Amino acid sequence: MSQPMNQSVALIAGKERILSVDVLRGFALFGILYSHMIVWYAAGALPEHYYRADYGFLSLVATASYFLLFMGKFFSIFSFLFGLSFYLQLHSLSKYSNHPVAHFAWRLAILGLIGLAHHTFWRADILSIYVPLGFLLIFFRSISNKALLLIGCLLVLNLPTLVMQFANLVLYNHYELLASDPKVESAAYLQVITQDNFLEMCRGNLLGTYDKLVYQINSGRLIITFGFFLLGMWVGRLGWFNSPEIAQQKALLLFRKSWKVILLLIALGIVGGVGFNVAQVDIEKAPWAQYPFIVLFNFINIALTLLYITSIVLLMNKAWWEKRLAPLASIGKMALTTYLTQSLVGVFLFFHVGFGLFGETTPAQNIGICIVIFALQMIFSMWWLKRFYYGPVEWLWRSATFLKWQPLIKL
Repeated sequence: MSQPMNQSVALIAGKERILSVDVLRGFALFGILYSHMIVWYAAGALPEHYYRADYGFLSLVATASYFLLFMGKFFSIFSFLFGLSFYLQLHSLSKYSNHPVAHFAWRLAILGLIGLAHHTFWRADILSIYVPLGFLLIFFRSISNKALLLIGCLLVLNLPTLVMQFANLVLYNHYELLASDPKVESAAYLQVITQDNFLEMCRGNLLGTYDKLVYQINSGRLIITFGFFLLGMWVGRLGWFNSPEIAQQKALLLFRKSWKVILLLIALGIVGGVGFNVAQVDIEKAPWAQYPFIVLFNFINIALTLLYITSIVLLMNKAWWEKRLAPLASIGKMALTTYLTQSLVGVFLFFHVGFGLFGETTPAQNIGICIVIFALQMIFSMWWLKRFYYGPVEWLWRSATFLKWQPLIKL
C-alpha cells in the first residue's frame, strides 16, 4: 500500500477516538447481548409456546423489559454508530489517501467475509446485512445534509414499509410483504437448535438466509437500519461528536423536546401490549388488529433509541457519570471481537452443538448469565487494551485492510 495509507494507520488506530462514541457502542453491545440471551440465543422465530410459557415473575419482568426496552433498539444504536463511523473514517482516510472510497470499500469487503463466516455459524449475524448497506451508503456520501436528514427520517420511521403493509391489508387482508410460514420456519429452526450437529447447523443457517431476508423486508428492519446509517452520517457531518459541548447542547435540546412524548409512547405500548395479550387476539383471523401495534412499536423504537443516545451523551458530560461509564468504552473499542464472542458463547451454551441448555434455563436465569458474560467481557477488554492497541479481530481486520501486519503489542 502507499506511504500515505501507512501514515493513516496511526489516526485510524484510535488517537482521535471519541470516548462517548465508544461508550455508546459498548452500551449497545450489552443491549444486543440481552436481546439474544433472553431467547436462548435463537436467531429466528420459535414455536409459540416458548414465548407464552410461565417461567415465573422474574422471567415475566425480564421478557416484558425485552419487548419494551430492548427489542430493536440497540441494533438501531449500533446502526447509527455505523453511519457515524463511516463518515469519520472516510473523512480521516481522505487526508491520507488518494483513494479513500476504494480503501473503505476494501475494508467493507473484508468485513463481509467475516460476516459470511459468522452467519454460517449463527444466522442472526448483522454484519451480512451491514456490509451490502455499507456499499450502498457510499453512493449517498455526497448528497446534501437536508436530503440525508429527510431520507434518514423517512426510513427510520419505517414509513415505506408501513404504507405497503397498509396497502396489503386493504387489498389482500394480510400485512406481510413477502409470503412466509412462521410455523414451518420455527419448527425447522428448532431442529437446528436442539438436534443438529455442527455441520448440519451451518448448513441450516445457510439455507435460512432467505428466511432472514424475508424477515428483514417484512419487518422493515432493512430500511430502518439504512435510515440510521444515514442519520449517523448526517450527525458526523455536523460535527456534533467532535465537540462535547455541541453534542451536549443538541442532546439536551432533543431530550427536553421529546421525553414527554417518549414516556407517552411507552405507556401506550404497555397498555396496548397487556390488552392485546389479555384479549388473546388471533392475528391470523384478524390481521388488522396487529397493524396499530406494528405502527406503535416502530415509533417506540425510534423514540427510545433517541432517548438512549441523548441520555448517554448528556451523562458523559458529567464527571461522575463519565468515570463510571468509561469501562464501556473498552468494550466499544473491541466491538467486533465482543460481538463475535457473544454469539460464540451463546451458541455453545444453548445449542445442541454445545451444552444444549435451550429451554432448560428460564429467561430470568438467561439474563443473569448475560450480566456475567458482559462483565467478564468488560474486564477482559480493559485488560487486553492495556497491553495491545486493538482487539484480536480488529487487529486482523486492520492488517487485512492495509495488507500489512499492524503493530499490536504496546511497548
